[in-house]
Amino acid sequence: MLTRTPRRDSLTALARPRREYGHFLRAIVLAAAVIGAPPAGAARAAAEAEDDAAGTPAEKPEAPPAPPPAGEAASNLATYYPPPVEGPALRLPISPTRVYLDGAYAYTNDLSALPFIAGRARNLRFAAGGALRWGRFSFEGEIPFLNVTILDVTQVPGGMPMPQDAHQTVPSFGDVRVGVNWTTPLVGEETLVGGLGLRARLATHTTRFQFTLADFTLADYAFPYYFHIEPTLILGGALGRFVFVVNEGAVVLLGPDGNFQDQVITVPTIVFWDAHYAVSYAPIPLVGASVELATDIQVNNVSGMDFQKFNGVRAVWVAPALQFHFGALRIDLIARLGLSRGQQLYGVLEYAGTSSYTVRGTWAFN
Repeated sequence: MLTRTPRRDSLTALARPRREYGHFLRAIVLAAAVIGAPPAGAARAAAEAEDDAAGTPAEKPEAPPAPPPAGEAASNLATYYPPPVEGPALRLPISPTRVYLDGAYAYTNDLSALPFIAGRARNLRFAAGGALRWGRFSFEGEIPFLNVTILDVTQVPGGMPMPQDAHQTVPSFGDVRVGVNWTTPLVGEETLVGGLGLRARLATHTTRFQFTLADFTLADYAFPYYFHIEPTLILGGALGRFVFVVNEGAVVLLGPDGNFQDQVITVPTIVFWDAHYAVSYAPIPLVGASVELATDIQVNNVSGMDFQKFNGVRAVWVAPALQFHFGALRIDLIARLGLSRGQQLYGVLEYAGTSSYTVRGTWAFN
């Protein structure tokens, strides 16, 4: 009995450490799973470890959608913007560094807004321009290097024009435009952008026509030399490839007095409230479409017999357009359509016509 009792005690003592060792190993594995998991998911990690041990994997929660890449809205604003068109042109919330070349055909069937003459006109316009983006600023310029104006005149001082003067075609240099815009994000990563713009149109055009008067002398007729100052507020945003742009500002026409033979043309200062509302959408990266509505409402009264028509002018036009993207190259097809009698008058002063059709090629650098 002295030999059996120690033997049974020794077997029991050997079995107990093995069972305790197994429990100890399982506790270490569970502790490692809990410690290795992120603190916020410690309980979930422990549950997954127990389920794995039991052979039943736990259901994992669905991952949240990835946020849009930084700068995507800014890229869309700089790529799928509604194209500016002369009349005056839209200012953009993000104007990429670019150069462009365009050609436009414009017409008006009423020249009675001009002093002393009446008739209709058509114009072919070729221009080169561009923009340089520097931080939040965009410096812009445009040079209309060739106008080919076809004039059909029905009245001149003294009555009907001479047959040789009734139909004239004259090439000329246009008005140079220079401007600067400053914009900054208002919401998110360029999702909503606002800012200020200031543009000047210099009276550099060389458009002149000659008419034979009743005494058979020749008289030069130059279109009014207006200097334009165009401040504006700029607002724009993007949601995917949907882009909208709003401009609210003024167009101030200033000009020195002119002469037609011995008659002095007193050029008044005319002020318009200028507003633009444009949207653009590209269903696929290669093609987009846009439409712009613009209004120019006169806010002051002018005196003088030669400019009596320029009181209470309300000009309205709409510009549907298509855009095509081929890498850095963009092609725009734009139709600007006058919708009011006031647009006939205002289009003459802008030298942009009542309506126009434009083809533009733009090369972007960023």
